[in-house]
Amino acid sequence: MDRAWFRTYVGVFMILIGSYAFFWHSRDWNTSSRLMLTYALVDHGRLSIDGLEDQTGDRAKFQGHYYSDKLPGYPLLATVPCAFAETVLGLPSHPLGGPAMAFWGTDYWVTLATSGVLSAFTAVLLASFARDLDCSRRQAAVVALAYGLATPAYVYATLAYGHQTSAFALLAAFLLLSRHGEGRNILRIFLAGLLASYAAVVELQVGPVSAIIGFYLIGQCLARTWKPAAIVYFGLGALVPTLVLLLYNLLAFGNPLDMGYFHHATAQFARVHSKENPLGLRTPDWNLVVPLLWGRYRGLLFYAPIVVLALPGWAVLIGRRRFDVAAVSLLACVAVFVVNLSYPEWTGGWSTGPRLLVPLLPFAMIAVASALTAPGAWGKAFLALAVGLAIAGGVLMLLFQGVGARIPQDVADPLVEVVWPLWTGRTPLPMWWTGDRFTRNLSNLAVGAWLGRLPTAWQWVQFLPLVAFQTVGVAYLFRIDDEPSPGASALKSTCVKPAC
Repeated sequence: MDRAWFRTYVGVFMILIGSYAFFWHSRDWNTSSRLMLTYALVDHGRLSIDGLEDQTGDRAKFQGHYYSDKLPGYPLLATVPCAFAETVLGLPSHPLGGPAMAFWGTDYWVTLATSGVLSAFTAVLLASFARDLDCSRRQAAVVALAYGLATPAYVYATLAYGHQTSAFALLAAFLLLSRHGEGRNILRIFLAGLLASYAAVVELQVGPVSAIIGFYLIGQCLARTWKPAAIVYFGLGALVPTLVLLLYNLLAFGNPLDMGYFHHATAQFARVHSKENPLGLRTPDWNLVVPLLWGRYRGLLFYAPIVVLALPGWAVLIGRRRFDVAAVSLLACVAVFVVNLSYPEWTGGWSTGPRLLVPLLPFAMIAVASALTAPGAWGKAFLALAVGLAIAGGVLMLLFQGVGARIPQDVADPLVEVVWPLWTGRTPLPMWWTGDRFTRNLSNLAVGAWLGRLPTAWQWVQFLPLVAFQTVGVAYLFRIDDEPSPGASALKSTCVKPAC
């Protein structure tokens, strides 16, 4: 590996993981549902969350026992850092019974080791993809850091949701397939299939994107980029997570085709999910297109403004005859978007921005990277615009992160009605608020008593160490000598003989 690019990847990862580690958000039903299954597995060796069910309202009930209503992909992955935290760090097992709690020490380490680490790696993968598209190191760093700090990916990197895990798995699968002819092809294809399938075991709603990646491989085989045997290896890889899901369903609910969504114990969700329609999907509501794209309520382009550059980016990809990359990037975004249009709870509940669109962000950022390589003055203009939009998005995400990142869906203007008033301290806490005005973070954990003596209007200074860390990291990273990616890119390579 080129040492200069390796330093860029490491720099991106360290800036992001340090930023994610700064926050320790409280639990909500969604995160607790996954975490309780993790604790049940690690602490008690069982699939039921009996004794932990009061920690969440996102739960299923079957034959007198409580279960998480979520798919097991994230909790199974989280068992590794959970066991590490309890064994090596000496953290206690989660207690059974008792009322719901907002914070538990192991929550922090599990979330950081899953959502945080995988989000940082997703950004590194984007930087690598940008290199393949002939971005310079600075351009690649802009793409990666903008994704990790200037879109809602920043928020969900600090929460135990499945979005960032599935996003990493899908992007990694696509990247593995796009780099044909680099050796160990059987393993590469097998891992791509495993990752694409595992993403759907984390979040069933990204299944269409997993399918798109599978069809991409079929297209590559038809074009003789991969040999037909690659489809078999991909299928074998995809079979592993599928069997894990079926086994979990069998052990928990007595039927491999059963799942927690069929047995919701909370009436609000039981009205949406059913055995006949696990995700509760309906005919797409096209009236939601504008609210999901624009506006301070759930508008994608408001909460992730840099994504607007995906539009010229797709044009650049098509102009360079990179039809395959353009198709996967665009179709993945469209698939996630249409699923959101089809979901009754389209707002994502308590969230920052359009929560259910978060898995499309890496694929949109591929197109953003392409826009930065536009020829002549266009490329320079897009880069300048990308930096400006990334700064704007980064400031906005920090404002939301600072106050807990989850604003109820019945707040029409989250920034104006809740977030900014909380930062300035000019209004009392909302009646639905729990905890302190600012979310737990490394600063207030270290010097909370001192911060508490500051005037209300000045307590935001607790985030200055984070901003200083990010500023110094970005300044160091951008000291690199800049030049285009050398040689023919992996995405431009053509094979004389089919790989695999």
